[in-house]
Amino acid sequence: MEDILDSIRKIVSKWVQTNTIITEDVSVGDTTITVQSSIRFNVNDEVMIKDPLKAYETALIISSIPDNTHVSFTTAVLNSVKTSQNPTLIKTINQMFVQGIYIGDPEVISHYPAITVNGSNRNSEWLTFDSTKETYNLEINVYVLESTQESGYRFLLKMVKEIEKGLKKNIFPLVGDYDAVSLLTNIEEGDTYIKVNDSSDIENQRRITIENQFISMQTWVSEVLDENTIVLSQESCYDFDKDYTTIIVPSRFIYNSWPSNTEYGLIHKGDLLKAATIKWFGEEAEVQLMRKQDPDLR
Repeated sequence: MEDILDSIRKIVSKWVQTNTIITEDVSVGDTTITVQSSIRFNVNDEVMIKDPLKAYETALIISSIPDNTHVSFTTAVLNSVKTSQNPTLIKTINQMFVQGIYIGDPEVISHYPAITVNGSNRNSEWLTFDSTKETYNLEINVYVLESTQESGYRFLLKMVKEIEKGLKKNIFPLVGDYDAVSLLTNIEEGDTYIKVNDSSDIENQRRITIENQFISMQTWVSEVLDENTIVLSQESCYDFDKDYTTIIVPSRFIYNSWPSNTEYGLIHKGDLLKAATIKWFGEEAEVQLMRKQDPDLR
């Protein structure tokens, strides 16, 4: 359960604390800026520019996302920003930030808004003759102080929407330990023969994920030809640059997951809070080595 909780907290964090590095200088009057990745931003999102040496510029609204590395605003930027100062673009909601994302469900939370990721139960049932289906049920709770009135409630609704969006875009979450392999050459759309730095961590009929900062593709390895060559079970759907691409070889695989239900209400948790609970499940196939039965007498 612990690996599942860590994985889901990471997904939640990426979507409710979305940020990206600004990669080109910004001048006063600019309405479009260049960023490392725009994939978790959407039209009408509220964002801010964080410059460590200056005050934050807040309440910018995204008007369009031209491509994977550009974001446009409805109004012009009021302050210049230099990339040498390591500025970032950060998503905000009603100009509020999540103050903490906690594993478990502590009785006392010092700062709000807050999110908790709590395991509610785990179920196991036979799937095949030598494997079981392990079902993990989690509750993701979003808390906002009741005293924030309408702005707090709107924050709650928008935060839940962002979390649900992130979970739905990660129905095969990466869980537990994994190996990471780099590329020797670029991958072009349609390729099946892939050159890697080291294929020792990859096996025939092994599931892998190929991803860069913009896209991710899941597939299988049909054959490991040599220490630097693998054959994919299907053609690559995208181009991948070797300098920005990683092949992930997971040790576990959640083959089905979904945020199946969301509830809203008021609760007491030291303070009177507005709260929402997203109920999420994940299903994993687990091999049971039944031929190695545990000895009865020794």
